[in-house]
Amino acid sequence: MENKLVGHGFIAPVITPDQHIFGAQQASQIIQEDGLWHNFIPPFEQQARTSFDTYGCTVYNTLTPIEILERRLLGEDSEYAERFVYIGTGTLPPGNDPHVISEWIRHNGLIPESMLPFTDMLQGLSDYASPNPLTVDFIEQGKKWLSSKTYTHDWVMGGTAKEKTIAAKRALKSSPLGVSVVAWQERNELYYKEEGQQDNHWTCLIGYDGDRPIILDSYAPFIKKLEPFYDFGFIKRYSITKKVELLTPKESLWSKIYLSFCSRACSPSA
Repeated sequence: MENKLVGHGFIAPVITPDQHIFGAQQASQIIQEDGLWHNFIPPFEQQARTSFDTYGCTVYNTLTPIEILERRLLGEDSEYAERFVYIGTGTLPPGNDPHVISEWIRHNGLIPESMLPFTDMLQGLSDYASPNPLTVDFIEQGKKWLSSKTYTHDWVMGGTAKEKTIAAKRALKSSPLGVSVVAWQERNELYYKEEGQQDNHWTCLIGYDGDRPIILDSYAPFIKKLEPFYDFGFIKRYSITKKVELLTPKESLWSKIYLSFCSRACSPSA
């Protein structure tokens, strides 16, 4: 069964030498040993409404891994506004490159879904992609996110479908993954890709059942299982960390004086 929606929105990246490759720099931190992220998934969000498709899969399924990581690592039930990133990156049909989306987030941050929600009141893409340009309030809120968090991303590489499966399973220990697929063809209750087909959709890989990938998608049904050794065209890994607020030398000195005073004041012999 093929999905009748005609949107999707994936534009194949061109990987250049300046883009980071998983495993090429330093060893990644193991966060989820079993590589299964289903216990940390955010509320389901659909990139389309009955009357229109946003072609925003690269936005939706980049924010999803970030929200999963924040639930797992930071204990934060974050829900971010796809429209903020969509407008900022100019993601109109036919879509966008997932690397472009991640780079924009890395430099501009994120804002809460409540500030720019996808409601049923929006009648089409012109409503969805407004305000354009983004207002100062939205831009400043994005900067606040950047001041407290560091976001990075890299590519997961592999040759054959089996090699990609091995690489993806290893990368899943540190992050849910963005992956490119053919949306969506189903047989025997599993989604598949024929050899030679070009990917047209970006989605989120949250684990494996044996060698069958488990997907959290932006089209219903939101949880999908794929055929074993599904040949993803592109795979991207993500990282989110909270910045530690460092005191200036002056602030640090006054903190020491204050703590010393408190220590003497609270001492039984004081």
